[in-house]
Amino acid sequence: MTRKPSRKQQAENTRKLLIEKASALLAAKTLDSISIQELCRSAGVSVGAFYHHFENKASIIIELYRDCDKYFTQEVIPRFENVEPSRAIIDYLICQCDYAVKMGVDFMQNAYKAQINYGNEFFLSAGRGLPLGLKKQIVKAKKARLIRPDLSEEVLTGELLIMSRGIIYYWCVSQGEIDMKDVIQRIVVKYLEGCR
Repeated sequence: MTRKPSRKQQAENTRKLLIEKASALLAAKTLDSISIQELCRSAGVSVGAFYHHFENKASIIIELYRDCDKYFTQEVIPRFENVEPSRAIIDYLICQCDYAVKMGVDFMQNAYKAQINYGNEFFLSAGRGLPLGLKKQIVKAKKARLIRPDLSEEVLTGELLIMSRGIIYYWCVSQGEIDMKDVIQRIVVKYLEGCR
């Protein structure tokens, strides 16, 4: 006889289903054009179930963006263990741009809207996977004396993320018409030269 899932497991399954269906809908539509009712119909759950798990539609974007941190923690950071530190910083930020391209312009536009309106505490957290990996590369660059020892790793991480997020934002505004890798390469090389 098959055991019925516990309430906790049912709730987790519902949450995952809502995230999965939102991701599928966001592949074809903007967040603004998707209603909560449409999302719930797609997932086969009630609107009340949605509000049990999420405060609003933007909360789904924040949840989807947690996958970015997981991706960086599990897949990207390990790639840079033996890469020259200055090159690792640039290539790490290029990976951030590649992730944006993989997610698509519409998703990233939705992510920026969610960041501005609802998730700034989450998106600005230095404890997330993406910033932690960048900070790790900066620490390595300082140990290799490629960055002055008096410069704060936290400040450098923050400034580099401002640059990369600004480039991704510009890519979103231009509907994907700029070469983010080229822009990252040019700007970050100059920035790092100023940190020596």
